[in-house]
Amino acid sequence: MREIPVDTTKVQFIGTGKSAARAEYAQLSDGSTRRTGEQATDDHGVPIWVVDVLVDDDDADRAEIAGVRVASYDEPQTPKWQPVKFRNLRCKPWADSSGNFTKVAFSWLADGIDGQGGQHKPQENKGQPAA
Repeated sequence: MREIPVDTTKVQFIGTGKSAARAEYAQLSDGSTRRTGEQATDDHGVPIWVVDVLVDDDDADRAEIAGVRVASYDEPQTPKWQPVKFRNLRCKPWADSSGNFTKVAFSWLADGIDGQGGQHKPQENKGQPAA
């Protein structure tokens, strides 16, 4: 399904200070899924975290909580009650048919958080002199 870029100049995200490892799921032969007990990873093997933020939209009546998926070797940190800027924030719609009817749901994804390091492990200096 297509990922839709999010214009972060129109909405503000406020850190809750909370993040958690995204669970990995396995598809069973009957089509259902279950947790494997492992942390999910992206296509490059980088662990995926879910960063909880408040979505503060001036046009909305109430704030909402969103879990934004971020791939990073280190657990992402957000300062509690401070604005959070995500890099390349996207929204991915999907059909949720877990209840009595099907509804549209959204997954939030980002390449990282501004002010925090990249997602990849730093290269180890194996006795090589610094350049």
